Amino acid sequence: MNLDEHKDYFLDEDEHEDAPASGTVIDFTPGRPAVPAKEPERQEKPRSGHRGRRFFAWFIVIVILVLAGLFYVRYLNPYAVEARTTGYVTDLEKRGIIFKTFEGTMATESALGDSSKVYARNFTFTVPDTTLARRLQDISTGSSRKVTLVYERYYGMLPWRGGSTNVVTAVIEN
Repeated sequence: MNLDEHKDYFLDEDEHEDAPASGTVIDFTPGRPAVPAKEPERQEKPRSGHRGRRFFAWFIVIVILVLAGLFYVRYLNPYAVEARTTGYVTDLEKRGIIFKTFEGTMATESALGDSSKVYARNFTFTVPDTTLARRLQDISTGSSRKVTLVYERYYGMLPWRGGSTNVVTAVIEN
């Protein structure tokens, strides 16, 4: 027999189809035929890119929740509810470019009654409700009658709520 005709297991597997695949382990246990042993299955680790995307998604969700909470506290949640002030309405007019609201000023009774200080502070307010603003105009025009305004105070202003942080919710005639 010629050595060239003998099957060579060290050659590439495309040259010999019955040769085991490269990198396989052959079990040479005595008494058993030489069969390639099965390699244990490898568990794939999650890729670091997948972990990074998950972290980034949670980070974005947390940032959005924090910003929504801050927006709620600053613009939607009043920090003073049912506050009252009494005085004389000096000015009430409808203002705004896109969102028209009634803006007014009031000379408060406490500031007018204090004779030791120079009067320097008006109470500014917004009336978003048209019927409430018309009622306030009817009360305050003509005769300067004292009124009590019930209002809510917010930390921030919203364009559709008016140009003041004090939003009138009720008017009481005195």
